[in-house]
Amino acid sequence: MMQSQVRENAKFELVGGASESLGQLRVLCVGNGGLIAELSQLGEGLEIVCCENYLCALGELAIREVDVVIGPVSGMKLSAEAISKGIKRIAPNARLVLVADENVAAVDVAMGNGFEVCLQSPLKLEELQCAVHEGQVVSEVKEEVPIAVAEMGGREIEEEVVEEEGDELGDVDLVDAILDSSNGLKKVAVELVSQQSGIEGIGLLLVTDDVPNGHVSIEVEYKGRLYGVLHAPEPITVDELGMWGSWLSRWLALEDQMKQLELAAMQDDLTGAWNRRYFNRFLKKIMKRAHQDRSQVTVMVFDIDDFKLYNDRYGHAAGDEILRETVRLMQSVVRERDVVARIGGDEFAVIFWDAEEPRKANSRHPEDVLDAAKRFQRAVCACEYPKLTEEARGRLTISGGLASYPWDGRTGEELIERADLMALESKRSGKNAIMFGPGVSVNSEHC
Repeated sequence: MMQSQVRENAKFELVGGASESLGQLRVLCVGNGGLIAELSQLGEGLEIVCCENYLCALGELAIREVDVVIGPVSGMKLSAEAISKGIKRIAPNARLVLVADENVAAVDVAMGNGFEVCLQSPLKLEELQCAVHEGQVVSEVKEEVPIAVAEMGGREIEEEVVEEEGDELGDVDLVDAILDSSNGLKKVAVELVSQQSGIEGIGLLLVTDDVPNGHVSIEVEYKGRLYGVLHAPEPITVDELGMWGSWLSRWLALEDQMKQLELAAMQDDLTGAWNRRYFNRFLKKIMKRAHQDRSQVTVMVFDIDDFKLYNDRYGHAAGDEILRETVRLMQSVVRERDVVARIGGDEFAVIFWDAEEPRKANSRHPEDVLDAAKRFQRAVCACEYPKLTEEARGRLTISGGLASYPWDGRTGEELIERADLMALESKRSGKNAIMFGPGVSVNSEHC
């Protein structure tokens, strides 16, 4: 017989008056219709986004910014710690609200890993309103240690102290592998199958790989997508292997979906270039590396001269074509590892960075970047855009600026600011120019 005790709720006070006077909030609601119905009673100041479970919520957060995430502790079937950390990692600025609809120890785990407010079910509308609108706690939370005891064999034991064997894997490890993009899921999942099934020699191959002699195999497929071939030595049968293949396919499909959502959150839909979010994240990372190994980094910022005039005169379809072709041309002149991003309407930025560490003595980083910039400038001038009339072809130009670490700035922010100033100087000098350093202009390639 299960018994438990959960923390008592704090009392809340809404700061700033009624919800009608507050700004619009986007709330991501995890769970059933009951919680959604409760949120709907808080008025028109909320935009409610619904997710069936926490794994779906992680995918939603990868492509959508929200102000509040709210969900039940009962939905944390895998790991309260992994889910809480995952949400906090993807949406560090969101307020996390937990609904304690079950008396489980996961409440403490979630509250210790990112969730800020815990409400007890059944919900009180006033407390829900305060939690969503960031009310202040006016009385301390009375905490009692969650206790979960089960009657087993005529005696009671605390479930919390039952520990798994150190080397045993479980769903928590699979979730961690998905959230940690540096570690693939396949290795962990196959090892877990081996542990739980007791099948020795089980493995997952690429579709094109040959299955070892004496092994039976099945395709690991989910909804038409093939993820590999699961194989194991005889006397294992296809039916025995099929059960595990079906289980494995769903985890691999989930990982694939998470990667697609993350990629969609980092790419510009129109041009296929990276977006501002990815640009800022990568620049921060590469600048940290540059400080450590003395490598060089250059940021180029540019836009298309008089783009609005082309867009207004020839239509948005022509404008979209110009943007896509601009990205294609830039990608054709830079190295594969360099980052090309669209950071605004017709504003673009490129991060040039060196893979070698430390820098070679005879390397020509700034000169190589200037060569690439000049080739790009000429390519834009020479490009023909089908949706523009003959009179417009050969007239497109770009203006930009270059800033290099460590000469023009010590941080990513300083490089962007310096490159922006150089781009502005290019506009002032008559456009169709790329400025580098203190007022030095790359020779313009006039069309």
